[in-house]
Amino acid sequence: MGRQAIAAALGSLLIGLAGPGVVAPGLANGTGGVTGSALVIDGDTVEVMGSRLDLYGIDAPELTQVCRLRGEPYDCGDIARAALLDLTAGAVLVCKRVAAQQGTAICTADDYDIGSGMVYTGWALADPARPTRYAATEVGAREARRGLWRGRFVTPWDWREGKRLEHE
Repeated sequence: MGRQAIAAALGSLLIGLAGPGVVAPGLANGTGGVTGSALVIDGDTVEVMGSRLDLYGIDAPELTQVCRLRGEPYDCGDIARAALLDLTAGAVLVCKRVAAQQGTAICTADDYDIGSGMVYTGWALADPARPTRYAATEVGAREARRGLWRGRFVTPWDWREGKRLEHE
């Protein structure tokens, strides 16, 4: 099975996949954050009301990152982005900035923490560089072999440092 076929198969696990779009105008939410529809940049970054926000406490594969499933490479960065698109499609996000970290926010859609959703589905990891509330969620995803945990991957932080899987 080729890279595109694996990516398509993994992508088909996402229900209701939709592309980015502006559904409703945003507004400042009075908490140092923003409210509005999301433009998904990658698996852990959104833009809401012109503000580019990293989702607090998670780290997803980079867009060009390649992982392996059953020995075959697939574009896990693209799949992670698609998973975030799925979680935000048609939703109005409420993003509250994390005071200690510029450009970082906890975003919810209908009171559902989308960072938690990304870790739960296995398409993002709890970020070890930050105090996180997602560590237990990551253990559950790993044990259930969801998302990245179905195959082999380099953690996003190691990948950015130049580490790669063999044959990459």
